[in-house]
Amino acid sequence: MRLLLFIILSGIILGGCNQEQQAEDESTSGELASEENTGENSETEEEAVEESDNQSESEEETEDSSAEGNGDSVESEEEPPEDLLGGMSFKEGYWINYKGEDDSRNHMMRSDYINYNPDKEYTVTVASYVSYYYGEEFIKTNSYGHGGPKVIEKVPEADRVVISVEKVRADELEFYDAAMEDAVEDEEMNTTPEEFVGRGRLVEENLSGQIMFGQEFLSEDNLMQGEVIDENGNFTEAEGHAVTEELEYDPSESYAITVPASISYYRGSEFIETVEIEEAPAYIPVVDGANYINISFDEEFIYELNIIEVE
Repeated sequence: MRLLLFIILSGIILGGCNQEQQAEDESTSGELASEENTGENSETEEEAVEESDNQSESEEETEDSSAEGNGDSVESEEEPPEDLLGGMSFKEGYWINYKGEDDSRNHMMRSDYINYNPDKEYTVTVASYVSYYYGEEFIKTNSYGHGGPKVIEKVPEADRVVISVEKVRADELEFYDAAMEDAVEDEEMNTTPEEFVGRGRLVEENLSGQIMFGQEFLSEDNLMQGEVIDENGNFTEAEGHAVTEELEYDPSESYAITVPASISYYRGSEFIETVEIEEAPAYIPVVDGANYINISFDEEFIYELNIIEVE
């Protein structure tokens, strides 16, 4: 009887232990599954964040690329020419006439000097007068009639222009360094008689005439080497320089020189002045009363020096 009771109690105890172990195992399995699910959810969230970041970066790159493209497009567009008269003050009651005189006319007004590049085209928008200059040396005045915009004449001897216009047209006047749309060419009328047309800048391509002194004339007999003539007419020592012999000069003729030099003018034995030519080729300045000249020059130009009596 006691043995039977012992067996029954042992079975009850073993059954309880098995149930507790099973519960613990199920609890542990549940916790592991929960941790795995949490890990998977975390990985999913991280992947979603990475995808979102990648998408944002891609959008930013696209926007940057688009912005750069727009910038290049803007930079590649040519800017329209500016009105060269913008902000310029005009002298009222005057115009530059066919002689280059600042002539009084109540109904007119004129600009100041405007830099001019003969390699470019220029457009004036209303009827006006364009006067061409080289420095302050007047060349000629052209009239650009009535009607719409006109492309002005190219004058290679000029480096500046002055525009004269009627006061009533001043608000319509514009001046561009380009041939504007609808602008008409070859509509100028030269108002300056030939005897008043200035020479302007020497254009070497147009230079023709008789060489009165040049390399074929050069020898020790007609050069004074190691000297120059200064602004007071004195011969002074200057290594690497030379002075030509006396050359006949007629102020009624035009002369050109092909290299930088100094021109000394005389009447007989009387010194008049020395003029420096810094840029060449150039016309030799006219000095009334002189009848001969000497040329002082750097010997590096000895094979390029020519004095030409221009036709």
